Amino acid sequence: MKILILSASIGSGHVKAAEALKKFLPPDTKIVDFMSGEISFLNNLTKKIYLKALKFIPDLYDRIYGFAGLPRIGSVMRLISSISMYLPFAKLLNEYKPDVVICTHPFPEAAASFWKFLHAKSDRNFLLAAVLTDYSLHEIWLYDEVDVYFVATEEMKNELAGQCGRNREIYATGIPIDPEFSKIREKEKSDRKNILIMGGGLGLGSIEETLKDLDEISIPLKIVAIAGQNEKLFLRLKKLQKNLRQDVEIFGSVKNVCELMNSADLLITKPGALTISEAFSQGLPMILHAPIPGPEAKNAEYAINCGAAISANDEKISGLAGKILGDTDLYEKIRQNSRNAGKSDAAKKISEKILQIFETGSKNFSA
Repeated sequence: MKILILSASIGSGHVKAAEALKKFLPPDTKIVDFMSGEISFLNNLTKKIYLKALKFIPDLYDRIYGFAGLPRIGSVMRLISSISMYLPFAKLLNEYKPDVVICTHPFPEAAASFWKFLHAKSDRNFLLAAVLTDYSLHEIWLYDEVDVYFVATEEMKNELAGQCGRNREIYATGIPIDPEFSKIREKEKSDRKNILIMGGGLGLGSIEETLKDLDEISIPLKIVAIAGQNEKLFLRLKKLQKNLRQDVEIFGSVKNVCELMNSADLLITKPGALTISEAFSQGLPMILHAPIPGPEAKNAEYAINCGAAISANDEKISGLAGKILGDTDLYEKIRQNSRNAGKSDAAKKISEKILQIFETGSKNFSA
């Protein structure tokens, strides 16, 4: 059995979800970044234009997200995505000849769905699975040709079941994260509270302002700030670090997020779904701020409703951090709520279910 996982390097969450799934699938499973220049010049150009535009139009994603969510307009946008990205997918299909295609982003899902639509009677059938990587459902993920969906919550499962044009399998498994996050280690005792600041792979979320604000707190802190792939931000933070009173460490891209979360008492972050899911698994209280309007706002809403996080809104983060860390009962309540929301075995469940569906032949994989 050949398995192809298609992700997209727009942020780090979609890629991390793909990597988590691969750990429970056959060793020859292949992950491909569908938006890389090696796959498609047009796909890669689309990604670069979007990321550049996001710096000048912060609510760009919100506009696209809302626009694509309108029934008729959403259908047109999905069709455009399907057609424009069809050829790169067809090339990958010819190269890898997969039996199973797993998509952790809607762009490759659109292309794979369109291929199945056009080749409904082809002998080259494959199981198409979509793994949603947010805590809300959106029109852009809906395609009749998808054989099985995996979503974060039961609410999303019920909503998706009501919108599907035909019967299909839908499972509320949670969002796939690295199995390392299922391990809870005992924290080292320290006289300093440990705060972790993250801004996703792109280093978004006003990390500089947050560091300056936290430096005003009177209690001693150990602060770890992650700039991600944002090299300019990393250099600015290193310069700022020299003028801060608190004990601060600055990192760029890191491979040990699990270790850093495990050592932290509090996470301050923009609400990416993967980051939230990882924090849940560690029972880590969160202060959420600077969400990209659209799905990240929905992610924040979910975590807050679970009682696992507090939204900064217009309040000073230093005040919220002091409130959480200074109230033992409040801290323990949020910590337990965070742990209760965790589904650290999602990657394992999704992978096992996909293998089961394929091996039992319970689906007709042609569109």
